[in-house]
Amino acid sequence: MKKSTILTVCTALLLPAIMFPIGASASPAPDLGSTADFKDVAGKEWILTEVRGSAKTVTMDRVKLIADNLGGVYTILFNESQINGMGAPNRYFGPYTQSGGNALSIGNVASTMMLSFREPDGLSEREYFDYVSKVNRWNLRSGMLELYSQDSSGREAVLVYKLN
Repeated sequence: MKKSTILTVCTALLLPAIMFPIGASASPAPDLGSTADFKDVAGKEWILTEVRGSAKTVTMDRVKLIADNLGGVYTILFNESQINGMGAPNRYFGPYTQSGGNALSIGNVASTMMLSFREPDGLSEREYFDYVSKVNRWNLRSGMLELYSQDSSGREAVLVYKLN
């Protein structure tokens, strides 16, 4: 067999394995929000991984945050009718209502009043609390909790959390 034929055969056999590894799916992950129950969210602590807004996207580099002694910041936990969590550095809490489908409303957030010497890059505690208090719906997508909110200009922003 010619070298060019061997190369063509090897490419034809290996290319699909590279593009679609075993266990990979060509279809996108399903949107679980319409079939998920809020019970899949409540009672679990979630930790912020990203804020996607129209003006900017902020990714929480958890390795850097841990190195900076900020590893436990920006968490949320939904109890029966109240949220609580950790800001940077304050603990916070507030009421919420989840009414049918993916509707979610979080009331005014109150927090302890500790002075912050450092905050994570790209997202101040005040901004985080503002996002949380403007949440209007939720979704579970590929095991990640998405809380839909608004930025300071009224445009949609999405807070993305993973299980802590």
